[in-house]
Amino acid sequence: MLRHRHPWFLLAAVLLSLAGCQGASTSTPTPAEAQATPIPIVTATGQVVPETWADLSLSSGGIVESIAVAEGHLVAVGDVLLRLSGREQLEAAVAAGRLDLVSAQQALEDVQDQADVARAAAQSELANASDVLRQAEYKWTVQQEGHRANSDTIRTARARLVLAQTEVDSAKSDYDSTPGSASEDAAKAAALAEYMAAKAGRDAAQRSLNWYTGRPTEIQQAMLDAEVAVAKARVAAAERAWQDVQAGPDPDALAQAQASLEFAQAQVKAAEAALAESELRAPFAGTVAAVLTRPNEWVSPGEAVLSLADLTHMVVETTDLNEIDAARVEVGAAATLTFDALPDVTVRGRVLRIAPRSSGGSGVNYTVVVDLEDIPARLRWGMTAFVDIEVAPTSEG
Repeated sequence: MLRHRHPWFLLAAVLLSLAGCQGASTSTPTPAEAQATPIPIVTATGQVVPETWADLSLSSGGIVESIAVAEGHLVAVGDVLLRLSGREQLEAAVAAGRLDLVSAQQALEDVQDQADVARAAAQSELANASDVLRQAEYKWTVQQEGHRANSDTIRTARARLVLAQTEVDSAKSDYDSTPGSASEDAAKAAALAEYMAAKAGRDAAQRSLNWYTGRPTEIQQAMLDAEVAVAKARVAAAERAWQDVQAGPDPDALAQAQASLEFAQAQVKAAEAALAESELRAPFAGTVAAVLTRPNEWVSPGEAVLSLADLTHMVVETTDLNEIDAARVEVGAAATLTFDALPDVTVRGRVLRIAPRSSGGSGVNYTVVVDLEDIPARLRWGMTAFVDIEVAPTSEG
């Protein structure tokens, strides 16, 4: 197999040939000829590889149920490439985990809702208890001596009692002066009715005046005091209950509900992960380069089952660039590439990256990755390439 000759060797041969033909010509070179100094290069052999490729495997072992692709198929990110058997049980585990998660979420919401209900009930009880206390204290106050009525009300009550007594006196006089029997004579009966009505009015006026100017009996006072005491105790209890619900749900109940929710979330996550591990999906868009297993075949965790590559972006990785030449190469340097399988094709490229350490094998060699400006139609992964990389002139040159 012939290797490409360096361009400066060809240029030197041409110049020597021209010198022989001209003989003893003493003409001086033109400025353009003096500047036509060949650019120094270093050369290496390389291999065509995709910029992005991977041998894909599963993190869990199992029997291959189906393979959704074949070599040469184009796939998008997330496309299913391969599935293992036994997914029904895994799907059931995911469904059961999600049901438990919903129940745990509902339980936590119930704890929180119950706290809201308890807070509202406590607030309502405190308001009701305060209102009952206000009424009891008002009742206690207005029934004490000197607080039952103001002076105008008392004067009015006394005036009504005087008028009522006058009516009693007048009615009694009419009754006494009417002859006959009340049980037999209508006039006597009417006079008696007027007399009794006047006495009832007077008694009512007397009771009103007595109440306005009186005081509670011992029993009445005791009952008033008891009503106030009971109302105060109810308010105190309501205030304690209100303080108890200010911090929110019961800490123990809340902690248990939250722990149950976290456990259910972890269960769902684990079940979904197990289900996801039973199938292989494309991590990037590309072409299926090789299928390394078959349906009904057992595959072990981490075993390569499929090779995927982005064949739209190819690069060349050198395999024998020695340490002396590697030291002269810089990232971004221009390169010219030819291929054993494509003798009529030449491609330009640039150095994409240089390995920071030497590669294995005999000798000290470094891998240099060259990005191709164009991808020839017949270029294939694994083809041999010859790389000429432009470098800066040495001090000796």
